[in-house]
Amino acid sequence: MSFSHSSSFRSTSSGNGGNGNIGGSSILSSKVSRALEVRTDTPAMRAALEALSHLPSAESMDSRSVRVAIEQDALHQAVLLQKELQSLVTLVQDLRQGVSDTAQIAHRVSDAIHSTVVSAHSPLSSGTGGGGNNNTGSSSGMPGGSTEEEFKTSDMPQSMPDTMPLSNEDALEKEQQLAAILADAFAERDEASQRAETVAAFLEKFDLSQHDSMLLDQYNFEDMEEETNDGIHFLDALERVRMIRQELSSTFGSSTAKDLLLGGGSSSNDQRLGATSAIRMMESLALKQERAYERLYHWLQKYLHLNSVSHVPTSGGGGASSSLVPSDLDSDALDEALSHPFVRQALEVLYHVPAFYSHTLELIANSRRSEETRRFLMALTAGFNGRSPIELKAHDPVAYVGDMLAFCFQSCSVEAEMARGLVVMGCPDDNNNDNMIVEDSSTMTAVDMLSHAMSGLARPLKSRIMQVVASLARRPDDADDDGGAMDDDDEDAIARSRVSALYSICGLLLFYRSALGKSIRKLDKTTEKENPLIRSITECITEASQAYLASVKVCGAMLESLSLISGLSEATLVQKMMEAIGEVRLTSPGFGIDVECPSQFVVPLSMEFVSETLLEAALVLCKTLDDSVTLKVSLTSAKKAGLSTTVASQLDGRISQMEQTLIADLVKSETKEVLEICGLAGLLTAWRNMPPVEGIVMSAQPGLSADDMDLAMKEFYASLYSPPLPSFEEVKNPVLRKLARQKIAAGVVDVYEEIYDAVVSDKGGYDDTSFLGHTPDQVKTLFSA
Repeated sequence: MSFSHSSSFRSTSSGNGGNGNIGGSSILSSKVSRALEVRTDTPAMRAALEALSHLPSAESMDSRSVRVAIEQDALHQAVLLQKELQSLVTLVQDLRQGVSDTAQIAHRVSDAIHSTVVSAHSPLSSGTGGGGNNNTGSSSGMPGGSTEEEFKTSDMPQSMPDTMPLSNEDALEKEQQLAAILADAFAERDEASQRAETVAAFLEKFDLSQHDSMLLDQYNFEDMEEETNDGIHFLDALERVRMIRQELSSTFGSSTAKDLLLGGGSSSNDQRLGATSAIRMMESLALKQERAYERLYHWLQKYLHLNSVSHVPTSGGGGASSSLVPSDLDSDALDEALSHPFVRQALEVLYHVPAFYSHTLELIANSRRSEETRRFLMALTAGFNGRSPIELKAHDPVAYVGDMLAFCFQSCSVEAEMARGLVVMGCPDDNNNDNMIVEDSSTMTAVDMLSHAMSGLARPLKSRIMQVVASLARRPDDADDDGGAMDDDDEDAIARSRVSALYSICGLLLFYRSALGKSIRKLDKTTEKENPLIRSITECITEASQAYLASVKVCGAMLESLSLISGLSEATLVQKMMEAIGEVRLTSPGFGIDVECPSQFVVPLSMEFVSETLLEAALVLCKTLDDSVTLKVSLTSAKKAGLSTTVASQLDGRISQMEQTLIADLVKSETKEVLEICGLAGLLTAWRNMPPVEGIVMSAQPGLSADDMDLAMKEFYASLYSPPLPSFEEVKNPVLRKLARQKIAAGVVDVYEEIYDAVVSDKGGYDDTSFLGHTPDQVKTLFSA
């Protein structure tokens, strides 16, 4: 290889001739490029480098020694390849010999199969029955590869002669009989094997292990807390028994099985025996299952203390009430017991016995009802979980009701989660044919269990909320136990606080009613059953909304008396009332968009109702322009709280009409005063009192003589430089203040113009009208300035 490469290099160098320098440089560059492209991670390169490393020294290394090393390595690799090929050839030769031997064996077997079984001198010529029986017994255990000679020497009767000549027809007949016997033997063997497999599969599917059977009969539930997991194994074994019974019922409960038991049709005795065995197995498992279910049922009652009860202390002093809870199991321990995985799985297993399951759930629900009632009463009077008693906040009705509702909602949420964990929502095999697993409409659902557990809170909660509502709806001076009448100066503030408290309580009731409904719908979205706690809260909302409705109407009717007592205007009282109600509506969670509000409470608790009721009552009693401004401010606050645009526009229009009426009355009265100050009041009175008789002139009337006119006009003209218009500082709205001043000025100008026109007309009768120093337009300009 190296020789050819060097010879090609020499020929290339000699062929280039005069271009030797150029060719040499190109050859050198190509060698350098190839050297740079050499990869050292290939097997050949690694072997070459390994060979180079064994050279004597680097000083004697040259191109020839390198070439020799490479050639020696190539030779070594070729020798190794030759050895591997030789071993492969030897292996193939051995394989060929084995194949040849196998072919010969197969040929011999084929010849043995196709050869005659009984020869012409077979000893089977006499007594086919005995030989058949013997052959049957031996053929069933004879291997498939037995030869004819083995059959003759092993299975032939020894008492028969060795040579019995048979014709070809007899030999063929005997051979056919033997073949039939062998076929029957193999068929029976296959049937026996199939039966064995069937029995093994049956036992594997329907048989109960000895350990599981022992657990069902002798398991001690006191060992539940140990780490042996025998409790879980007990439940699994009980579930397996149920599944076995179900499978047996579905397999042997058909009409075919009944026919087998009655012996009808073409069924064999063995089949009838199998069905009978299955029935006996079902009866045995049924007894074992019923005993295990009953033991589990009684243990749950004992472990959860569902049958032992005692009186519940309702205060910290150790008092007692008629409520009942487990005697020797505190509340936390009861919650832990109900949350135990074994208890929950036991309830799931007990679900398949509706009588035990329903009764257990009823006992648990009764226990939870007593426990929740006890906790609520303790929270009211003595405090619960380190919190202060709720009744300490009875002086603040909103906080008092809010704390009670919050406690009830928290308890309902906890009970809902517990009911979801305890109640089996449904099993995938509910439609099976097991007679013990029957759906009962009376079985408690999670919603039923929650309703029963929370029903104990309904009455005490309702009675206390009704008491709070009644106290807020009643006037303090109507109470017999107040010890005196309330302060009249604070009557408006008290009435306002009571109305806002009633409205706030309505919002709290709406919020917690909606929250409880959502919590219950998480258990069952399709339920239509009403929870007792929600029903009580709805009744409380009805009572509170009616009290609020009546209180708002009473406040509207008493605006005038409250104004006299407090010294505030009716419009100011309405403004404060609506601001208080609007603030409650904006801050209370019960009036949010996502809160469900029953239709019967929408109108009484709306801002439209309170706005219309109070503003209608205040519009009749408004006396000043400030009152109209105050009512408009009240309307603005009501808009922020959710007043509809339509109702707001209607009320704003009515306020504007009332405002125009007030402005007209104010302008009329103030114009009279300005005319008195300006000196035109006497002239106007005399002019308008002049009898309408033809021929009578003004100058002849008393108070309208030339001197009177001159004196009055001088006084009026003197006031033009500083018009005596009222400032209306009590009117807070600058627009209304300016409008009233403009209308008063226009009224004064109109009166002057009326007198001026009468003086210069034929009715005047004045010889000299020099006392009229200004025209009406000039007077209007001066007043406008």
